[in-house]
Amino acid sequence: MASTLNVRGKKILGAIVQEYIADGEPVGSKVLAYKYGLGLSPATIRNVMAELEEMGCLHQPHVSAGRVPTPEGLRLYLDEILELKAMSNGEKSLITRHMGKGIGNLNDTLKESLYLLSEFSRNASIIILPKLAMFVLKHIEFVRLEAHKILVILVSKSGMVHNHIVYSEDVPPQSELNKYNNYLNDLYADLTIKEMRDMLVKDMLGEKARLDNIVRQAISLSMKALDSVEDTTDLWIEGKESIFDYPEFADLDKLKEIVRAFEDKGKIVRILTKVIENPGVKVFLGEDLTHIGIPDCGMVATGYCKGSVPVGSLGVIGPMRMDYARVIPLVDYISRVLSNLLEEI
Repeated sequence: MASTLNVRGKKILGAIVQEYIADGEPVGSKVLAYKYGLGLSPATIRNVMAELEEMGCLHQPHVSAGRVPTPEGLRLYLDEILELKAMSNGEKSLITRHMGKGIGNLNDTLKESLYLLSEFSRNASIIILPKLAMFVLKHIEFVRLEAHKILVILVSKSGMVHNHIVYSEDVPPQSELNKYNNYLNDLYADLTIKEMRDMLVKDMLGEKARLDNIVRQAISLSMKALDSVEDTTDLWIEGKESIFDYPEFADLDKLKEIVRAFEDKGKIVRILTKVIENPGVKVFLGEDLTHIGIPDCGMVATGYCKGSVPVGSLGVIGPMRMDYARVIPLVDYISRVLSNLLEEI
């Protein structure tokens, strides 16, 4: 929407959004006149509100009700009116201290990031985990489950753990798998997954693999195990219950839509993957989220890095009327702290 709002229109739209964020109820002209010091009469404010409604910025849910911002109105507010609330030094110190507790263990650091995002925003928080392939391998283990199933456990030096199952027509006994484990950990520990994969390809063609059946089988199984590592994208969600407490989601159908969206993580992952590729904090609302079934929600998200390489993204999902002035700086700060900590892992 191209903005044609004058200063008065922006002041009134800004006041409406602030009031709507605060209590979620339609906003009337009298509240704006007496609460926000606009220096305008209720009649004048009503005229401007009518103009904003014609522009598609406001919606009147009932004839006798006040107005609520539309997604288009909120977007205009975000782009042209919003003033971000700076985080206090105390908040920054608390976040940095808590996230630093998990240093050396990436899983703990990521969980702390997720918890702090939800706790400070009072909404659901989301994070895409870095690809395990980015990190140095500490340990690989094969565990026999059934006749055709093997559990693969990959542990990085940073503390990330990746478990998945591979299928094989002929699964050897655990005693044989233990030999594979010992061989692989002696030879390939302290390499990244990518380096390990490259070396496995080279060693598979070597003399030892041709002559030694254990080596050949261990390498073959490892290559199959590593195939899925690059393709796997893990999404963690924290604080889903926070959203359920908002009155606008008391409607059972809306609640079911949100629950389905959280269960079908793939759709959320697709949005967050785009964020990884485009630097900066992004806000999604309305039609941006219709295809994942939560058109009444808003999402604030950004990427985080290891060095100069983007490796994941994180964010907050809440009602469309979430406090963007506070949530945007929060998401930005936690992503920067996480990026700094990843430098040390």
